[in-house]
Amino acid sequence: MEGVPPRFPTVYRRWLRGCSRADIALTRLRIATLRLAPHDLGRVARIRLVLSELSTSAWEVETHRTLLDPGRGPVLRMLVSRLRAGTLEVRSAPLAGWSPDFTVFHGDPVERALLGPHWLERTPGVGGPRFAFAVSGEDARRVADRFARIWDGAYDVGSAVARLLGGTVEALDRLTPPSGEGIVSAPQFRGVLPP
Repeated sequence: MEGVPPRFPTVYRRWLRGCSRADIALTRLRIATLRLAPHDLGRVARIRLVLSELSTSAWEVETHRTLLDPGRGPVLRMLVSRLRAGTLEVRSAPLAGWSPDFTVFHGDPVERALLGPHWLERTPGVGGPRFAFAVSGEDARRVADRFARIWDGAYDVGSAVARLLGGTVEALDRLTPPSGEGIVSAPQFRGVLPP
């Protein structure tokens, strides 16, 4: 439709595919709604992710939601691989206090940023509009400088996140039938993440 701006997930994936590095600041990681494909990150040589909230209880909820969708397997495997290779770094900055979430896309020569709720799922969950906006040039550089300050004061949690994601992938492999259809019933979980 004329005059309708592209949806956030469309712009986000397009900009990821065109950048060489990405700096991402999220309140929390929603792996159950992460709608990325491995080719979306094919050109990205380095990703730095800083999280404000990283708790075991929130992670368990995300894991359970992820286990119900075996289609998440390839992107989760790719994230674990990047964490282990060091091309994805994760830090936690619980007291950094930023809002809204933002991503800086570094490319040659373009540097730009998206600021606002990072919803990569098909529908944004709770009803109502979610607005994000894009900046480039000097504004994007200011956002990049803010990310650098947050990053420098954050704590490395990459190995912990790699273990958590690896455990999610292993549980997904155990619960997914060999046919790959991935029909998993809730009673198998009984409120506890499989070992």
